[in-house]
Amino acid sequence: MRSLRWLLLLAIVLVSAAVFRIYQVQQTVRKSQQRPVPSAVSLDTKTMANDWEWGQSGNGQPQVKMFAKSFRQSADGSRAELGDIELRIFQKDGLHFDRVKSKAAEFSTSDNRLYSPGAAEITLDVPVSGEPPHQLTTITTAGINFDSKSGQAVTDEHVAFTFENGDGTCTGARYDPQTHALYLEHDVTLNLRGKEPGSASMKVEAGELEWNETAGILVLQPWSRLTREQNIINAQKSTVKIDGSLIQWIDAAAGHGTDKTPGRDVDYSADALHVAYDDAGAIQSVNGTGHAKLIANSTTSLTTINGDQVWMTFATAEKETVLTAATATGHGSLESKPVPDPKGNTADTRLMKSEHIEVYMKPGGRELNKVETMTPGTMEFVPNQAGHHRRLLKADRITVGYGARNEIQTFHATAASTETYPSEEDLRRKRGSLATAYTSSRTLDVAFDEKGEVRTMKQSGDFRYAEAERKAQAESATLENEKNVMTLERGARIADDTGSTTADQIVLDQATGDFDARGHAVTVRLADQKNESSAMLDKSAPTQGSADRVTSANRNHVLHYAGNAAVWQASNRIQAERIDIDRDRKTLLADGKVVTQFQDEMRPTATVVKAQHMVYTDADRQAHYTGGVDFWRPSMTVKSEALQAWLNEENSGADSRLNHAFSDGKVEIVQFAADRQRVGNSEHAEYYTGEGKIVLSGGAPQLQDSKRGSTKGDKLTYFTNDDRLLVDGAPDQKKDAKEPKTQSHLRKKS
Repeated sequence: MRSLRWLLLLAIVLVSAAVFRIYQVQQTVRKSQQRPVPSAVSLDTKTMANDWEWGQSGNGQPQVKMFAKSFRQSADGSRAELGDIELRIFQKDGLHFDRVKSKAAEFSTSDNRLYSPGAAEITLDVPVSGEPPHQLTTITTAGINFDSKSGQAVTDEHVAFTFENGDGTCTGARYDPQTHALYLEHDVTLNLRGKEPGSASMKVEAGELEWNETAGILVLQPWSRLTREQNIINAQKSTVKIDGSLIQWIDAAAGHGTDKTPGRDVDYSADALHVAYDDAGAIQSVNGTGHAKLIANSTTSLTTINGDQVWMTFATAEKETVLTAATATGHGSLESKPVPDPKGNTADTRLMKSEHIEVYMKPGGRELNKVETMTPGTMEFVPNQAGHHRRLLKADRITVGYGARNEIQTFHATAASTETYPSEEDLRRKRGSLATAYTSSRTLDVAFDEKGEVRTMKQSGDFRYAEAERKAQAESATLENEKNVMTLERGARIADDTGSTTADQIVLDQATGDFDARGHAVTVRLADQKNESSAMLDKSAPTQGSADRVTSANRNHVLHYAGNAAVWQASNRIQAERIDIDRDRKTLLADGKVVTQFQDEMRPTATVVKAQHMVYTDADRQAHYTGGVDFWRPSMTVKSEALQAWLNEENSGADSRLNHAFSDGKVEIVQFAADRQRVGNSEHAEYYTGEGKIVLSGGAPQLQDSKRGSTKGDKLTYFTNDDRLLVDGAPDQKKDAKEPKTQSHLRKKS
């Protein structure tokens, strides 16, 4: 580096040559007492000379010339004094020389030391003829001590120097030619200007500086500071590699760098910083090792990156050095904290952790563009609003895309699992589920709104969900965050401590547990322990259901089955186009091609009813069928326009679930056995299963018996278990001789 060659001149190249030449001159002067010397006065041991000069050549080229206005030697020859010295040391081409000027110098022959107490000026690369093509390097100092044996040069005075691309100062300097090392001992300042016109300069400051010209290495210690416009690096010991007048790189211990521009501040630090520069003198990259940290502060957020190692790359844009990317490895973390919103709508703080995190900035270096982990990591959303949920995501790989104001716009993760915690507001109000929700899937994609809030979250590939007793699974799931609604697709299943539902698609309200299941929907409700289900089905057994679509509301208390609907327990079954179950009202409604089947408890027989509509109310244990009814029991069928059926009390001990039934409107009852058939017709009929009794009334009741013929009356009562028949209101008809006449007045059971 030409700017530091003055160090060599202070030492071995210039000063060393000067000292030895002066010593040789002394010997020549002594010998000159024996013969005349041009341009000098004959001297004895106390001789003085004016306008003295001396030179030496080699290979036909000048090597060194020395001029002095005065020369004086002590009587004992131990000391010589020279005044107005100019020393020229020629370069090998013979066209340039380095020049040293000093008002006075002293040389001690006893210890071979040269001392220049006053100011000395050193100029490099002076052309032998013509004007120099650029500003020459010039060094000024005072109080130089030079040891002609060791070649070491020392000064403790102020040193100033200028060169083509800069200048500098220090206090105290020494040079050791044995190690080719130059030491600037105190208060060192170097100002390095860039090659290009208008390029920014670099200011180097240190407590002391060591320069090794052979290696091109500067060592700054015990402290150092490098400043280039808004870029500042402070450190303890720093090692600087220089090529020509340009800094190539810096190794800084306990380094701390800053880059401050309007709307963007970059701050970085580490136990060790390696800073690389481009040809224009601008920072190209920074590598921090050991407790490395990068802080990017913009008008919208504060982003902090930590790691065992943090690598940063920079680019020059509009004469500014801007951060373009950063990589954190080893315990890497990235925290993006939004600037607080005075209205209280501050977005979540995002905290990412991984062994390897890569960060890419938008043009201008003020905002994040993309962040991704290259190894397994976590992403945490820390709420800054009481109503927001804390979310934690774990994944093998995470990629985050950012929009304006450092707001997240896209999020992708593989082999992902999530944890969602109840909000502070939920806990305070004890609202909704207060359990932590867990999910997992092979991939996860999140879309955000313009405020950086989660809009949708889609998890694909073997999706799993758990929240307290509630469980879910599917091939994929999509969460609409604002509605807190999850849509499960393909092989969807949800379950809790009351049962489960499967379907091609299930839309689940996570706050209430309500769902909408579509496509091959199947439900299983476990045995009811809270007496919340209808008595139409057995409470002690699981209830199953299926339909093209099943919806659940009011925390699974209202169920709607639509399209090929069926609800069953073992052999007890209800089929219809639509079935509605209200567990609070304890009602069950079925519409469209209704078929109900109830298995008798004590024998393998069942009661089957078909109709267009059915309404069951648990309060009176009554099922009301309308729209054309077909009623079937073993050995008996009933057709009517409507039918009301009453179920037995639970644990009644009766053989049949059916206690009794009333039919209305064009009633036709057919009883058949191996040896006979009875057909009854009326407008109203009553059937009592325990007695096997049938009562026909209204609309001219009539009974056709294949054995006894036809019977009519106002009211006909007969028993399916024997041959009894009672007739009221038709004395001219045949009466059953076995029955007393008073039995014709029996009332129907209520």
